[in-house]
Amino acid sequence: MALEGSWLEERVSHLRGRHLLYAGVDTDPKFLSRSRADHTFRVGMPWQKGLVDCQARIDNTHWPFPNETLDVVVLQHALDMTNRPHQLVREATRTLVSGGYLVVVGFNPYSAWGGARWLRTMSTELPWVSNPVAPLRLSDWLMLLDFRVENVTTAAHLWPIKIGSEALSRRVDRVLAGNRIFAGNVYILVARKTVAGMTTIRSERKVRRESKLGFAIPATRKPVSRTKGSM
Repeated sequence: MALEGSWLEERVSHLRGRHLLYAGVDTDPKFLSRSRADHTFRVGMPWQKGLVDCQARIDNTHWPFPNETLDVVVLQHALDMTNRPHQLVREATRTLVSGGYLVVVGFNPYSAWGGARWLRTMSTELPWVSNPVAPLRLSDWLMLLDFRVENVTTAAHLWPIKIGSEALSRRVDRVLAGNRIFAGNVYILVARKTVAGMTTIRSERKVRRESKLGFAIPATRKPVSRTKGSM
């Protein structure tokens, strides 16, 4: 989790917005403190009941949020733990605004971990009971849902073997990223929602108003019109 958290911090710290939703296996996602979103919150899935503290509990396939109300959605192994990953992706994409970001961390089934998983098909322990979605398959789903995949990074090439510090593990991941022979056990995918090939640009903040979620969010600033000959 610490290694994944460092990668997520690097990705999430550059994403701006009003609301960031996190759903995942990390019991203490410290990287959320580095988010530039005005409001971050955690939701719990059915399989996490009694395991994590969260602001709300939701169903995998029916999220209680209106369309286009979230700016960033982070799914850390949430897809791996549901038997209906495609529907979970649809709910995440439905609730994202145009120009919003989806960040997914998942196990790579075509890796050393994936091979070990097949040898432990009878196991009832994590992470062997997961149902991983390959990054290429997920990319295809997102393209059909009007998303542009901006980045796919492989990580945890040596996991669960520890070779020293977290920084050293990240260096190894950077060297081996994209290696087809020695594939990463985990991938981090970042995709952005588009509409007819165009993305919206948020206006500057001025005062705060009420959002569809019931949280105070910044209002937009209307553009100043200029007439001919004005300074």
